[in-house]
Amino acid sequence: MRDKTVLQKPAWMRISAACFGAGLCIVQPAATDTIDRPHFNIDGVAIVWAADATGTSPIVSDFVVGNHGTSTSTDLIGTDVHTVVTGSLDALDESFADGTGATLRIQNIPGSGNQTTRQGDRFTSSNDTLNAFRIGPNTDVRTIRSDILSSFYVASNSAFNIDVIASPVGDPADLNLIRLRLRMTGSGNDDGLSFGAASQIPHSGNTRRSGVQWGGYRRLSTLTGGRDIFRGNRRTAAGAGTIAEQSVRFDLDYRWNTGNIDLSDGTFDVEADVTYTVYIP
Repeated sequence: MRDKTVLQKPAWMRISAACFGAGLCIVQPAATDTIDRPHFNIDGVAIVWAADATGTSPIVSDFVVGNHGTSTSTDLIGTDVHTVVTGSLDALDESFADGTGATLRIQNIPGSGNQTTRQGDRFTSSNDTLNAFRIGPNTDVRTIRSDILSSFYVASNSAFNIDVIASPVGDPADLNLIRLRLRMTGSGNDDGLSFGAASQIPHSGNTRRSGVQWGGYRRLSTLTGGRDIFRGNRRTAAGAGTIAEQSVRFDLDYRWNTGNIDLSDGTFDVEADVTYTVYIP
């Protein structure tokens, strides 16, 4: 086996020798530029968590990132967050699917005061109890104001807004019967999960109403076209911590009050879909 290695002069050296004789050539080595500019950046991130469509909680179902250099954002998780009952991690869809209703009041009871089914939760369910009561000529059953309180959580490294849009499930007139109010809770412990230890209210006003676009209750019928319900100007994360520790809780209060409903009105549902979109402006 032979291995023959031939050592050649570089091509530019041969060319130079040929041109030297002519005396008229100016020869330069071939050259090229290579530009490499790696660039990394941390875009805005908003993580939204509560429950999912199956009732599993706590679970992150929205992971929103800002699109660098634009005013748009993208959700990297293709599912939706479902709210939980405020103060717990119980999915609202699961808790209120059946067996809950408006608060009832028994009034004009002979020999005693009124009774209600309001046991601190502002709605009627199987957890409520009534005492036996006498009936007089004016004893009656009436509905009184009812509230459903639900929540979701957000952790972010940048400012974000929240858009809301309401749509009817059945009768569009139902949207006139339900009012909505938004507040925030900076820290707490829900079903053993602590949140907010490393967070701040995501608005420099630093109150649970700062950044909220209206102070009181608003009919859902005014929200069918969509509008911002919250506009923030800073991140929720105030210090190093976990997702839960850097989260704040957004609390939704749905109030229903139609006045007195008589037994002759029968049974009926008042229902709506309300969608909140967290986005980085």
